[in-house]
Amino acid sequence: MRAFIKSSGVISPQLTHNITAFPEQLHEVNDNRLACLEPDYRNLINPLLLRRMPRILKMGLAASQLCITRAGNVIPDGIIVGTGLGCLDNLEKFLMDVINNNEHVTSVLPFINSTHNAVAAQISLLLKNHNYNITYCHRGFSFESAIQDAMMLIGEKQAENVLVGGIDECTTDFLLLHSYLNAWKKPLSNLELLSDKNPGTIAGEGSAFFMLSGQMEPLENGVVIEDVHTFFTPEGADLKVITSEISQFLENQNLSVHDLQGVLLGINGDPDHDDCFYALLREYFHNQTALYYKHLCGEYYTSSAFALWLGSVILGESQIPRGITLKTDIAQPIKNLLIYNQINNSEHSLIFLHYGRL
Repeated sequence: MRAFIKSSGVISPQLTHNITAFPEQLHEVNDNRLACLEPDYRNLINPLLLRRMPRILKMGLAASQLCITRAGNVIPDGIIVGTGLGCLDNLEKFLMDVINNNEHVTSVLPFINSTHNAVAAQISLLLKNHNYNITYCHRGFSFESAIQDAMMLIGEKQAENVLVGGIDECTTDFLLLHSYLNAWKKPLSNLELLSDKNPGTIAGEGSAFFMLSGQMEPLENGVVIEDVHTFFTPEGADLKVITSEISQFLENQNLSVHDLQGVLLGINGDPDHDDCFYALLREYFHNQTALYYKHLCGEYYTSSAFALWLGSVILGESQIPRGITLKTDIAQPIKNLLIYNQINNSEHSLIFLHYGRL
């Protein structure tokens, strides 16, 4: 089961929307929240539609349009979106409207735009696309579920090109509620995230879309998603459990950890949950180039979508950007990469990428 990344469109806290490569300058913010650097939406979406469109829809529609344009305006055989929170901001507005107006609704728009599947639905409406359309909202597994569905469609020959996206926005209320759980650090530079040993991390958001295909010509010039795997450990996971899952995952690709050249890790700066990453680096990933990414995008449920984009850029450009390296043990360029992310040491995901033929 594999899929080729034909194109991508990414709106993130880094300047990624107007380029396909990695930005030359890293965007630094002294805060505990990373907000997206958004494009001029009038260049991507009909301005008549923008006035009443919530921010998350703008981000989703713009990123998907960038992806489709870069893929040569192909018509997707399916539109699949993963989101952990959905259109939470509009849901809050709708509920507050109901409460403040004695259970009467003054505008139907917040309700229409409050559902989790609003982004996928709006993309379909704008494209006049009546093909397969679904949204996954599985918390930290949302984007991975979307990729798995797309890969199954491609593998079963039910689709040739599938538009897959991961999107979440950070709302003020979400930030406030999780602050009561000590989820966030005090304001600091995102580029110094790992040097701060206090509990918590920085909140993030992003919108990343990919055109996945069953074919890419020539094959040698493509970035390939070979497989995706998730596992759930509600009571937490020790090093033995994690390494066992990774080893079995690689074995399914007829590989071992010794064949792996690079790992992209979802380290978020929270010492309470980063121990497993550092234990992996000490005990398991001995000879791999180790990279990290959440200081660039922040922590959110579908941050693995940003990681997938970053991994595809690293393999496609045959170089590792500055500012993301934990340790380097092999010569560049690397030809395969394992993305490992986890949330609260309970929701774990693995994505294996390689460039050209495996």
